[in-house]
Amino acid sequence: MVTVGTRIDGNQGVMEDSEELVAALDAKVKNAIRLGWRPVGDVVTGPDGRMSQAMVR
Repeated sequence: MVTVGTRIDGNQGVMEDSEELVAALDAKVKNAIRLGWRPVGDVVTGPDGRMSQAMVR
């Protein structure tokens, strides 16, 4: 699972519902693909605003 979180005041991360969040997830997915993983299913947004993409090897 590749997951990108959101920024809470004073912490690292990216703003929820932003293009930055989508770009961060895309970069992590591309890196996982480079390492031999492949995405399955759809991108899921959790109730806490985190975006996730399931990956299999």
